[in-house]
Amino acid sequence: MEDTRGSRRDARRRDRRRSRALPLTAGALALALVGYGTADAFDVAPGILTLDPPITVQALPQPRAAAVPAEPVSPLPESAPIPQDLASRIDPILDQDGMTGGLSIDIRDAMTDEVLYTADENSAKTPASVTKVLTAAAALGTIGADTRFRTETRLSGQSDAGATVHLVGGGDVLLGTGESKPDGVMGHAGLGTLAADTAAALSEAGIDTVTVAADLSRYSGPAFNPGWDRADIGNGYISPIEPLMTDSGLTSTQRGTPRQEDPAQVALDAFAAALEGHGIAVDTAAPAPAPEGATDLAFVESAPVAGVVRHLMLASDNVVSEAIGREVALALGRPGAAAEAPAAVIDALAAQQLDTGSIELSDTSGLDYANRISAHDLTTILQEAASTDGDLSLLLPSMPVGGLSGTLFDRYLDEDTRDAAGKVSAKTGTLRTVTSLAGSVLTADGRLIVFSILADDLDPGTAGRARQVVDEAVTAIADCGCP
Repeated sequence: MEDTRGSRRDARRRDRRRSRALPLTAGALALALVGYGTADAFDVAPGILTLDPPITVQALPQPRAAAVPAEPVSPLPESAPIPQDLASRIDPILDQDGMTGGLSIDIRDAMTDEVLYTADENSAKTPASVTKVLTAAAALGTIGADTRFRTETRLSGQSDAGATVHLVGGGDVLLGTGESKPDGVMGHAGLGTLAADTAAALSEAGIDTVTVAADLSRYSGPAFNPGWDRADIGNGYISPIEPLMTDSGLTSTQRGTPRQEDPAQVALDAFAAALEGHGIAVDTAAPAPAPEGATDLAFVESAPVAGVVRHLMLASDNVVSEAIGREVALALGRPGAAAEAPAAVIDALAAQQLDTGSIELSDTSGLDYANRISAHDLTTILQEAASTDGDLSLLLPSMPVGGLSGTLFDRYLDEDTRDAAGKVSAKTGTLRTVTSLAGSVLTADGRLIVFSILADDLDPGTAGRARQVVDEAVTAIADCGCP
């Protein structure tokens, strides 16, 4: 039902938000319009894929750098009317036959936080991959948009027993196997470049034979979440999470191909082969922490967290999202473990004074059905991202754009939804009995609206129909010239 009363907000949060409500900036709007969708240097190839039961999630498109100069973007006019008649437009859409399960909806004006439409907004639902909105927001606010993850080599054991090169995982799960790609996110740091620099340092020290071992001590505990299905390694959705991985664990650029079963070993083997290519004789050893006093040799660094977040949002990359969850835990001084990451994400959001009362997380990617969040709390995060000028402001521009990029590339293209193409920028979520969408949409009058629409407990086989209903509801907002 429609609800426009400001009294629904806690006075403290209302006063804080209003004092921080700013004219929406170019960064917060960059992906709200189709003309600006290609302005980011870290675009990805399009695509979305769902599988048969027991689980259905988006596929992970292979990222591709597209270094396009950004066009200047003007802020939206503050005078654009705020839509007030959404209920008459949205209710008939939601009441269509074929819409099963339960809904939680919260729609607000991005600038003022005025509530425009709600339906069971405080009910916590399974968010599926919309969980990544929480992980991304936590990372931007806690790790920082400019932070990079460093993969290093260190040397120990310079004696008759031989020298050991320790390949130290630093949380970059998007390492490339070849040379570093400065304009990319996937492969921004390359093991080939690291091997070349390491070989040069070894040659300078007069060393031509080494043993190479992976140092995986950055992350602790099990590498695979107990709430996941190991069959999803074969389905291409997830792999064991290690601080040292190449290509997000992908075994191929083809969609639906399996993920790596032992990603750290794959990375170690690629590094060892590259080191041998520079004239160093190499044996490999089992993973072990580098000893105290090991000498630094070389390092490579990932793309900034802002670029990594954009990748995980556009590609709906579960592996990257899980690694980022562990990095949030480390940033809070906790172990980088699967058991720590979900609570760390919630605490990182709370530290940004965001509503977290409904949130329950068992993972940080959305593969686990046990995750819960209400539309109210989710939209609170989106509205804060739209009205701030800090690192969190990068959240909305990181999302897929309808009809253009990421997991929304092939949506908003039919007759019933095309009016929202290029105007909706949102994170998708799909499981067998879940469909969800959360982000922003630009109205016909030029007003930016933030929204969360979560549907779970869907009848098996109806998720596709529910997704179409959600898209039609968002299109009704885009079409709105309804002050």
